[in-house]
Amino acid sequence: MIRKRLGREESQQITRDTLFETATDLMVRKGFHAASVNAISEEAGFSKGAFFSNFASKADLLLQLTQRFKRVEIDRLSVTLSSGYSPGELAQGLNAYIDTLKDNTACAILDAELQLIALRDEEFSKHYYDLHQENSEALGKLITIIFNHAGKKPPLAYAALAKTFTALSEGLILQGHNDPAAEIKLVLNSLIQTAEPL
Repeated sequence: MIRKRLGREESQQITRDTLFETATDLMVRKGFHAASVNAISEEAGFSKGAFFSNFASKADLLLQLTQRFKRVEIDRLSVTLSSGYSPGELAQGLNAYIDTLKDNTACAILDAELQLIALRDEEFSKHYYDLHQENSEALGKLITIIFNHAGKKPPLAYAALAKTFTALSEGLILQGHNDPAAEIKLVLNSLIQTAEPL
């Protein structure tokens, strides 16, 4: 079997992806401070030189990792919102999404790490909060559609509504709940029932 030789860009992308995955895994398992450049490079099977040919610093890797992590969610929500689904289908989709949160433990831990870094690092916080706001606006629009489908007005603006649910879901996951879906749906349904009519 003849192996296709990778081009420079393909090879560099594979290296970057491996470094991203390794950094994420280390931060989830051991925390941000344990994920040093040395530890990330070594565990990924690369030299420090390979790390620095892809990222200017650990802070640079962290910023790009955050953009990658949040961008996936923003893009997924944007596709859902622009897909032309009916409010009923979107409500079913949101419930299905809530059911999958039990599989997002690593994402909740990584986001907690990123939030702590943003609280302590002013430069990083600008980038993190911009992405977090964009993500929250998209998720909040989806949740608002669910309220409107039930003939109700959401109690909060888009981003505030989404941030409340993100805090609830991540908080439950970080407290060791194996499946936070039941509690999240209970809170969502209670809010919908007590919300003002449209």
